[in-house]
Amino acid sequence: MATNFEVVGFAVSTIAPIYAVTVLGAYLRRRGILSDDFLKDSAHIIFNYAAPIMLFLSLAGADLSSGVISRFIFVSLGIVLAMALLAYLIAPFMVKDRHDRGVFLQGAVRGNILVSGLALSQTIYGVEGIALASLLIGLFIIFNNVFSVGVLKYYAQTTDRGAGNYWRDIVRNPIIISVVLGTGVGFLELPIPTLIVATGNLLGQLTVPLILINVGAALDFGHLRSPSAGAWAACCFKSLLTPLVGVPVGYYLGLRQMELGILFLLLSAPTATISVVFVQLFGGNTRMAANTVLLSGLVSFVVIVVGLIGLRSAQLI
Repeated sequence: MATNFEVVGFAVSTIAPIYAVTVLGAYLRRRGILSDDFLKDSAHIIFNYAAPIMLFLSLAGADLSSGVISRFIFVSLGIVLAMALLAYLIAPFMVKDRHDRGVFLQGAVRGNILVSGLALSQTIYGVEGIALASLLIGLFIIFNNVFSVGVLKYYAQTTDRGAGNYWRDIVRNPIIISVVLGTGVGFLELPIPTLIVATGNLLGQLTVPLILINVGAALDFGHLRSPSAGAWAACCFKSLLTPLVGVPVGYYLGLRQMELGILFLLLSAPTATISVVFVQLFGGNTRMAANTVLLSGLVSFVVIVVGLIGLRSAQLI
C-alpha cells in the first residue's frame, strides 16, 4: 500500500501543473497580455480544431470492442441521468423563486467536462485515459445541451426565439462529430495515414494548455458578490454531492481503477462557464449563474484533491 507521502505527492503532482497553467491564464489576463481577440480566437481553435482532432485520434486508436467499455458508458450515463432527476426533484426545496430553478438545475448538472475530461485524464492516465473519457464527453455534451435548453426554457420568464439555434448546434458540434467518427473508426479498426496522425497529434497538443489558459482568463472574482442560497446549493450539488454519490454507485456497479478514476474526474468537474451564456439567452438570473460557476470552481478544486488522495490511498484508482 502506498504511503501517505506518496499519495499526497501523486495528488499534488497531478493537480498542481493544471492549476498552475490556469493561474497563469488569470495572471496574463489581469496584466492585459491576453486580449479579448486572442481569447476568442484561441477558443475557436480549441473547440473547432484542436479538441475534436485530439478526441478523434484517441478514439480511433483505442480498442473499443471490450464489453468493459459498454458497461463504463452505461453506468456513467445512468449516474448522470439519475443525478439530474434528483436535482429536478429537490429544486423546489432548494430554490423558492420558480424562475431561478432552471438556473439551479443547469448549475447543478452541467459540468465543465473538457477540463476534467481532457486535462486531468491526460495527466493521470495518458492517451488511454483520454480515449476512455472521450466516449463520455460526446454523450455528456449532447445531454448537457438538451438538458440546459429544456430546463431553462421551462422555467424562463422570457424565451428568445434564437434559442432554437442551439438544437442545430448540438448536431453540428465539432466535438460530437469527432467522437462519433472516432468511435466508428475505432470499432472498424480502419487505418489512418501516418501523416494525418502525426499532424493531428501535434495540433492536439495545443488543446489542454489553451483550455486551461482560457479558463484562468475567464475567472472574475469581482462577480462573486453575496452568492445566493441557490448558487451555493447548485455548487454543492454539482461539485460535492454528485461525486460523493456517483463514485460509490459506480464502484458498486463494477467500475474499477481507470474507469472509476475518470468517472470521479467527470462527476466532480465544476459547473461549465458556458452555462452563464445559456442563462442570458433565456433571460434568467445571470448573477446566480456566474456565482455558481465561481463557487463550484473553488469547491471542485478541493474535492478533486481530497478525492484523489482518498481514492489513491484506498488503491481504487
